[in-house]
Amino acid sequence: MKNYFLNCIMLFVSIFIFSQSQITYTSVRLAEGTESSYLELEEFWSEIHENLIEDDYASFWAVWKVEQDSEKENQSDYLIMNIWKDSLQKAKAMGIDWKEYAQNVYKGKLSKSKFNKKWNIVNEIQSDRRQYEMERIDNTVFIGQIEKGMKIQINAFKALNDEYEQYELQFYKKWHEKGILNGSRAWWEINKVVGSSIDNNPITHVTVDIQGRELSEDEQNEFWKEVTFTDRMMWQNGAKTRELMGQETLELVYFKN
Repeated sequence: MKNYFLNCIMLFVSIFIFSQSQITYTSVRLAEGTESSYLELEEFWSEIHENLIEDDYASFWAVWKVEQDSEKENQSDYLIMNIWKDSLQKAKAMGIDWKEYAQNVYKGKLSKSKFNKKWNIVNEIQSDRRQYEMERIDNTVFIGQIEKGMKIQINAFKALNDEYEQYELQFYKKWHEKGILNGSRAWWEINKVVGSSIDNNPITHVTVDIQGRELSEDEQNEFWKEVTFTDRMMWQNGAKTRELMGQETLELVYFKN
């Protein structure tokens, strides 16, 4: 059990980076009938991202499928997640000649014509893409394993006043850490949005939740016994510092770390 815990911590260090991480989310809404081509494109790029990480140009890359909800309008189909350990690593990556780099990755693996066919798939796909640039503010430790098919929840917030981050870091995080300790939560993070491709983007922060095991009824009762009057007032007042702008459940399709 001890070795398993240490392995989880090492996985956390290599994938889920502490504050100062630079993060880009790209939401992708596909035109009808283009999903198979899109997945072929991401499969092609997955090997490129693997090399980028090995060459210290990036820290993590993933493609997530958005769980569709008939009651929501204009949902994205996929979310691409790129993480760099800091601004220096990101700046280094931005200087790459992408096609030349990709050709070197596939040298000896694909003929020139096959490479160009794969490279140009993007021109065949009609999609609406929106990009969000973020910086990691804080996170818990990660207990678990990254694997295809796993699910996460992302929450987009608009901060309503300057106290919002303080509530997240000094109060809500405490409860997320309690969930880590009892196994009901595997991960939590909060990121600040610093740029977007959308004009007048209202989203200021994004949090990510990964759930753990389901607590028994007795464990739930014991957990809620710890809640004090002060805690209830903090929850009530904390809710007034933010507005939930959107919430999505994502399933992992591809990742490299």
